[in-house]
Amino acid sequence: MAVFAVGIASFFAGMLLDRTFVGLVVYAVACLGGITALLYLQFASSVRLSDEREQRLHERASGALIMIAAYVGLPVVIGLYLLDSLGYYTIPPVVWGGIYAYSALFLLWGVVYTVVRYNA
Repeated sequence: MAVFAVGIASFFAGMLLDRTFVGLVVYAVACLGGITALLYLQFASSVRLSDEREQRLHERASGALIMIAAYVGLPVVIGLYLLDSLGYYTIPPVVWGGIYAYSALFLLWGVVYTVVRYNA
């Protein structure tokens, strides 16, 4: 939806014009409006947002994104652990936060996958 693009553009424009707060407020209002519209269309309206072809495309793209993140991220995390344990690199707190977020993403993905699989 275009409202998300307007919100993102407003946020960047606010940063460029040194009015970050104003850009952030416009971004928040636009995104909340877009989310509200999508929720209404999905649950309270008879309007279909996508057909079966778009649904399959969405599933393929989501699966590809998760697999790329797994194939790239897992060796990086393992390499960081090895370098840290050998004393060549100390993992800073920001990187630990990224590792925790990465782990939480795949833990959540596993839970959702399990629930969807057993409810199908």
